[in-house]
Amino acid sequence: MELPPSVLDLSRRQRGLVSRSQLHAQGVTPAAVRWALARGRWEAVLPSVVSLRPGVLDPQQRLVAARLHAGPDGTIASLTAACWHGVTAAQDRRIHVTVPFGTHRRSAGFVSVTRTRRADPRAWERGALRVSSRARAVADAARAASTSDQATAIVCEAVERRLVTPAAVRHEIELSSPVGNSRARQALAAAEAGAWSVPEAHLLTLTSGSPHLPELWLNPSVRGHDGRQLPTPDGWFDDVGLAIQVHSWRWHSGRDQWDATVMTDGVFAEYGVPVVAVTPDAVDHSARQVLTRIERAYRSASARRRPAVTATRHDA
Repeated sequence: MELPPSVLDLSRRQRGLVSRSQLHAQGVTPAAVRWALARGRWEAVLPSVVSLRPGVLDPQQRLVAARLHAGPDGTIASLTAACWHGVTAAQDRRIHVTVPFGTHRRSAGFVSVTRTRRADPRAWERGALRVSSRARAVADAARAASTSDQATAIVCEAVERRLVTPAAVRHEIELSSPVGNSRARQALAAAEAGAWSVPEAHLLTLTSGSPHLPELWLNPSVRGHDGRQLPTPDGWFDDVGLAIQVHSWRWHSGRDQWDATVMTDGVFAEYGVPVVAVTPDAVDHSARQVLTRIERAYRSASARRRPAVTATRHDA
């Protein structure tokens, strides 16, 4: 079957994929589409999308197919958009898209369709793709996350890597549907407090419940009496100069990074800064014991002279 040049051009720009509506608009009849599919020349990858080059779709083709399935006003959104922008915690096997409210598009195959009454005026246009803006993607991803921990990981990673500002995410949450907003707000609160990871958020929650501890600073900047920039502690009680470190293999990319992280405890010792080292598992499953350790270390630090270091809050 000889295709019009316009269809071939669409195929080139859309990585071999064309929607049925595009084919129809270019004069390719439904009968011709059925003929090509029946003979294996083309392949239906979604109910509304065919591939002119049959085979397993690569990740980029999956995104293009999802966008075509969503229609001309569809947008790659939520978890998928956040991942596209670089938020690794937003991984999900489905491709999430939004379509305007009233659009007759349904979830199908690997595509999850959500209807929205609020278009994203800052969506990114990249070739055949339209992708939600960073703040909109992060806010929607936090609302759609499968667990509270995933929501926290998404927002904290996006803020820590400076992909978004907390204010921009809060703006999107305030304007969005109330579904999932409680989880998203909780995640944002952790990021606003300075958490860079889920374990740090859990540590903050744990210490906030103690009547014996002051406010815990997360990830402050610390300098020694000689002006040297010291490692960034996960947690810090500034009135006594006590550091809390959450050590975990999971949050480090390899042995070298793990070794470097553990070695930072020795740097604190050089400047007389006491350190309490804990693990995420201990914080989650032995919370009472961990809190008791931290409270005991705080009392001991209170009984001695504060180390000659200067700390600045992460959000200062």
